[in-house]
Amino acid sequence: MRKLRRFYPLALLLVLLLSIAGPHWASATGAESAGKAVGYYASWAASQGYTPDKLPAEQFTQINYAFAKIESGRAALGDPARDGKNLQELVALRRRNPNLKLVLSLGGWDDSAGFSDAAASAESRKLFARSCVDLLLAHDLDGVDLDWEYPVSGGAPGVVHRPQDKENFTLLLRELRQALDRQGRRDGKQYILSIAGAVNGGYLNSIEPQAVAETVDHIFLMAYDLHGPWDASADFNAPLYAPSDGPPRYRASVDDGISAWLGRGVPAEKLVLGMPLYGYIYQGVSSRNSGLYQPYENAKSVSWDKVKSMYLNRPAYRQLRHQEAEVPYLYGNRSFLSYDDPTSIAAKAELARRRGLGGVGFWELSQDQSGDLIQSAWAVWSQRRFQDVPQDAWYTGAVERVCAAGLMNGTSPTTFSPGGTVTRGQIAAILYRLAGEPVVRASSFSDVPASAYYSEAVTWAARRGIAEGFYDGTFRPDLPVSRQQLSAILWRYAKLENADSGARASLLGFPDSGEVSGYAEEAMRWVLAEGILRGTKDETLHPQGRAARGQTAVLLERFQELLEQK
Repeated sequence: MRKLRRFYPLALLLVLLLSIAGPHWASATGAESAGKAVGYYASWAASQGYTPDKLPAEQFTQINYAFAKIESGRAALGDPARDGKNLQELVALRRRNPNLKLVLSLGGWDDSAGFSDAAASAESRKLFARSCVDLLLAHDLDGVDLDWEYPVSGGAPGVVHRPQDKENFTLLLRELRQALDRQGRRDGKQYILSIAGAVNGGYLNSIEPQAVAETVDHIFLMAYDLHGPWDASADFNAPLYAPSDGPPRYRASVDDGISAWLGRGVPAEKLVLGMPLYGYIYQGVSSRNSGLYQPYENAKSVSWDKVKSMYLNRPAYRQLRHQEAEVPYLYGNRSFLSYDDPTSIAAKAELARRRGLGGVGFWELSQDQSGDLIQSAWAVWSQRRFQDVPQDAWYTGAVERVCAAGLMNGTSPTTFSPGGTVTRGQIAAILYRLAGEPVVRASSFSDVPASAYYSEAVTWAARRGIAEGFYDGTFRPDLPVSRQQLSAILWRYAKLENADSGARASLLGFPDSGEVSGYAEEAMRWVLAEGILRGTKDETLHPQGRAARGQTAVLLERFQELLEQK
C-alpha cells in the first residue's frame, strides 16, 4: 500500500423515483451520517511536521495508524517510543470527535514478512490474536486492520509465502475476530476488524473473498498503484476507467477493481474505496503523446501537496486530462506526472456512491495537509446521506443508488425517515417524472394548490387513471398510501407502458389474502408474479399496511427494472 508497491441514465431515474418529498434538503453533516470515512495516518508523518493533532478528525469515522509489525509471531509497535507518542495524540482526537474509531494497522509493504508464519497454525494464530488484543488495550484503541502484502505471492523481498496462505488468511481473521469479540463482551464495546486489499485478480485469487468479507467489518480497497515505477512505460496511478487507447499489456482501473470484488460475491457495503493522495512522476520521458505510455528513465512518488506547490503553477508543465480515464496528468521538462486532483477524486467518490459502497478512504493523510482532496471526496460522498438509513438495512442499497445520481428528498437535512409513509401526492410526482413530466394544465382538485410541487403530477395521474380523485372533488395528496394501493398504482402505470406481461400469482398461500380489497386483487397478484412485492417476514401480504419510504425505494427499483425489460 505504501511507499513503493509492486503488486501488481438509470441512476438518475432511480433518484427521480425516490424523490418523494417536496423540497430538496442539503447534505447531511458528520461522518456517521454518510457511511465510513477511513484515513491512514503514517507513523513517519509526525517527524515531517504533520502531527496527529493536525488531522481533520471530524471528517472521519476511522483513522488507521500505520504501521505496526509482526515480531516473533506477535503484534508489536515498530518504534515503541515514537508510536506510543503518536497513539497517545491520536487518542486525544476523540475529544473533537467522540465517534472516531482509532485502529492499529499491521503490515504494509515493509512489514508483511511475518504474516504467513503467524497464520500458519492454530497455535500461531491464537498467539497473534492475543497479542493484537493486548496491544489495543495498552493504547486504548478500537480495532485492528491487517494489510498483508501479500498472501501466496508478491510483496517486498523477504516476505514469506505459502500456498496455504489463502485459507490461512481466513483462519487468521476468524481467530482475531473471536478474540476481539471476547474482549468486546468484557469491555462492553465492539472492536473493529478490517483489512486492506488490492483490486486485481491475482490478489483475489490468493484469498477467499466471501469468507473474508463475512469476518471483517470492512475491506479497504487499495484502488491505486494500478500502474507505477514497476511498469515499462509511464501510465496512470489510479484511472477511474480503463482507457481504450492504452497499450495492449494489462489494463486496470478503479471501476474494474470494484467490479472484481463485487463479482466474487462481496457485498458492496463491505467495501471502502481507497483513494490516493499522491501520484507518480516519470522523468526522462519523450514528448510523444505528452509522455503517456512512453518509456522513462526513472520515477518516484509525489504527494498531492508537492504536486500543487511544485508543478501545477509552473508554466513549463502542461495540464492535461484524459477523458476516458477521468484523471489529470502533466507533461513538461521531459517529465510525465500522474496524479489526482479534486475533480478526479470527486469522480471516484461519486463512483463509490453510485455502486453502493460502504465508504471512502485515503492513503495517506499527511500527503494532503490542506485537505483539498479529502474535502472534495467528502463533499460528494456525504451529500444527501441520512443518519437514519443504516448501512446494513435491506433497503439501504436502493437508497444509496438513488442518492448517487444527485437528487433525493429527505424529511430533514439529516434524515430520510425510511419508516415514514409515502403519500398520494408523492407517488403521483414520482410517476409523473417517469413519464417525462408532460405539460398539463393546473390541477382542478380543490385541495391541490397550483403552487404545490405535485400539482401538475396529480392532474396528470388522475387524467391517466393512475391515481384518481374522490367523489367530493378532492385528491387528498397527504393521504398515506397502503401496500395494496401502491401495487394498484404501479400496475396501472405498467399497463400504460405496455409492461404487463399477464403474469399473475396466487394469493391463496398468504393467511391474510382475504384482507385484499377487490380493486387491488389483480394488482397484488401482478406485483407478486413480477417479484416487485414480496411477502413480509411473517409470510403475510399486509395489504392494508402503509407503504414505507424505505420499502417504496426497493419496490420502485424493481419496478423500473421491469419497465426496462418490456
